[in-house]
Amino acid sequence: MKRPLIVFSVLFAAALSGFAALGGSEESVINDQVRFQASRRIVPEHGYRIHEISRGDGTLIKEYVSLDGKVFGVSWKGPTLPDLSQLLGSSFVEFKNSVHPRAGRRKTAVVRNSDLVVESTGHMRAFQGRAYLNSLLPPGITQEVVR
Repeated sequence: MKRPLIVFSVLFAAALSGFAALGGSEESVINDQVRFQASRRIVPEHGYRIHEISRGDGTLIKEYVSLDGKVFGVSWKGPTLPDLSQLLGSSFVEFKNSVHPRAGRRKTAVVRNSDLVVESTGHMRAFQGRAYLNSLLPPGITQEVVR
């Protein structure tokens, strides 16, 4: 009985790691490109790389990757809200449990924990946001680069 549970757990973990997400590996960014049915280009910056994933509907997702290959930040902008469980990966549960929605015309969700920061706002046909992990910011790089 324990063996099937262990096998299932390993397969489940492997499936989750196949998608790039906050804290994930650079190699898995390609899976996001495929999942979001988008084109991708890499923009080298000083101390990190940005993978820009562009969807046909005008949504732009940026995944910020340190030189050691870890996704330390993500941002999004476009007419639809991307799948945040996909972008935030294992941090999604923390986001969901910590989110503080704000009232108003624009829907806003903010999380500012010791490590995880998520800021998401928007309304129909105009969504934007960003998320980053303070612990993964490369040396000399501040959270302002994630935009």
